[in-house]
Amino acid sequence: MGHRFQSFALIVVVALSAVLCAQVRVDVRLVNVIATVMDDRGRYISHLSADDFFIEEDGRPQKIAHFSQDQDTPVSIGVVLDTSGSMDRKLRTAIDAVERFAEQLHKDDEIFVLTFSSRPILRQDFTTDRSKLHQSLRRLLATGGTALYDALDEGLRKVRAGTHTKRAILVVTDGQDTGSFRKLDEIVQTIRESELLVYSLGISPPVYAQRSSTRRDEVDMKVLRAFAESSGGSAFLVSQGPLGPNKQLDRVLDTIANELRSQYTLGYYPQRPDDGQYHRIRVRTRTGNDVRARRGYIAASEKVGS
Repeated sequence: MGHRFQSFALIVVVALSAVLCAQVRVDVRLVNVIATVMDDRGRYISHLSADDFFIEEDGRPQKIAHFSQDQDTPVSIGVVLDTSGSMDRKLRTAIDAVERFAEQLHKDDEIFVLTFSSRPILRQDFTTDRSKLHQSLRRLLATGGTALYDALDEGLRKVRAGTHTKRAILVVTDGQDTGSFRKLDEIVQTIRESELLVYSLGISPPVYAQRSSTRRDEVDMKVLRAFAESSGGSAFLVSQGPLGPNKQLDRVLDTIANELRSQYTLGYYPQRPDDGQYHRIRVRTRTGNDVRARRGYIAASEKVGS
């Protein structure tokens, strides 16, 4: 009788241990980091393996549990396009930029378009039909205020509902918010809570783009860089030439489209449960290449959705 009881007790302990271990794995979610790797000449490096990477969280090495090279990975993409009054002389360039970008994407990539002035408006829901996207951009007028933060907040909500696990936002604006309810730090926090890329494209008249970098930051780039750097994306400033879009604009959009196909996704399980706190991330390669990735993230707590 004693042996039977001991055996039964052992079975119960083992079963409870298995349940608790499973619960720990459920509570600690996989953290994904998209990494862009370049050589010293600014060229994408696309032949690396998981063994070529090191990843740290808060200075502690992490074990890579998931690895992929994203050459054929489909992407859910949101375009957030400024149509406010301040974009009056830039809107044609901005629309051309969006259409150019859409044509560079792969056929399986889905894309939506959200425009904003005093408030955000969804012009085209997720689609792989480029003709629908072009139709949604017709007859847009530049008028009203610039609720940039509210629009990006709405765009972030929308893109997180995309079909594909890899997600990105392209923001096209002059970078000057004049009428949002949301604040910059709130949007940055939302980006940090999300596993997605933000690419910011500032459209500027020639008079601004030709001035010093300090002046250019005042016009377009300070806010746009904050969005991009929080996600591992990039921010660009292009000038509207007197005859419309120029070679610079084409190069920037080609760069973004190509970059989405030249990245790596690294996933790891943090050595702690989700705690609602900000955690620093560092990604390196064995050969010391230039690696761009998000610098950290806010771990979801029980009260924060993923």
